[in-house]
Amino acid sequence: MMDKKNFKILSIDGGGIKGLYSASVLARIEEKTGKQIKDHFDMICGTSTGGLIALGLSIGISAQQLADLYYKRGNEIFPVSNVRQVRFIQRKWQFIKQLILRGKFSNHALRRILEEVFENKTMGQAETLLCIPSFNLIKGEPRVFKFPHKEGKFFMDKDIPMVDVALATSAAPTYLPIHELNNILYADGGIWANNPSLCGLLEALDHFVGDGKAFDSFSILSVASVEQPSGWASTSKKSRSFRHWGNKLFQASMDGQAFFNDFFLKKVIKNINPPGKYYRIPSPKLSKEHIGIIDMDRTDQKALKTLKGMGDQDGYHYAIQDEILEFFNEEKLYKTQ
Repeated sequence: MMDKKNFKILSIDGGGIKGLYSASVLARIEEKTGKQIKDHFDMICGTSTGGLIALGLSIGISAQQLADLYYKRGNEIFPVSNVRQVRFIQRKWQFIKQLILRGKFSNHALRRILEEVFENKTMGQAETLLCIPSFNLIKGEPRVFKFPHKEGKFFMDKDIPMVDVALATSAAPTYLPIHELNNILYADGGIWANNPSLCGLLEALDHFVGDGKAFDSFSILSVASVEQPSGWASTSKKSRSFRHWGNKLFQASMDGQAFFNDFFLKKVIKNINPPGKYYRIPSPKLSKEHIGIIDMDRTDQKALKTLKGMGDQDGYHYAIQDEILEFFNEEKLYKTQ
């Protein structure tokens, strides 16, 4: 009897600078196992900041290097002061820009950092399969950037620079500029797939797992971002302009979508044929003090240290769980290069 082949998928949520948390969790897992993620997952999926992490992991950058990048250079992407009074004025001005002028931030620093990290690497040079969600504003429909695999006769993304894919998946509305690539405008994949686990599963079932395909089963490891409580009091203002919605508008969309994808997969996974497993590292519970510090674009030292500390602590916890270690028992089977 032939050995069963299991297709392993890593999925990383979006969340701006909160990618520091996700990268830190993964860094502790790589530290515990002594193994690189790219050697043990056949496919890596990531949205927005999770897409940046996915792209980095796919070319052999360690999770610790990515966490260090967020920690040391996050303030270049989302500039904010460590001085509370100055930060208060900065945030007010950024919100005014967001409300009536343009996005809160330019993407010049982000592009510069991405060019340093990815250089001239293209999607066709990834060492794992990739699914990186974005949103095509010209057609008004989702777009997933992929490694050009032969199973789907998929070739169109082969020569697209990883820098462009990273900018396309992370172009958060009202935060960062829309990204133009080959005359098409792209916005953040978090609009529709902030938790990209389902994207990875559908891609696997379409081309890699099941009857007549190379793999007999699948396993998904999904890494949440830091979700902030979004519930409102019943007495809240009901007729709201963008000014009154503020940051909750995009945040509520991302968190709601991530919650539903997780809920859906947990319910449906037991009824899928071929069989599979789904394990999610959940968002950490936040204290009242955490809520006042953490935001997707807050990068002062207090916020960064908090995110890093939470990620390291949770990473140490999950790095010893059997469900996590199982992904690292054997190397991946699908080879892209």
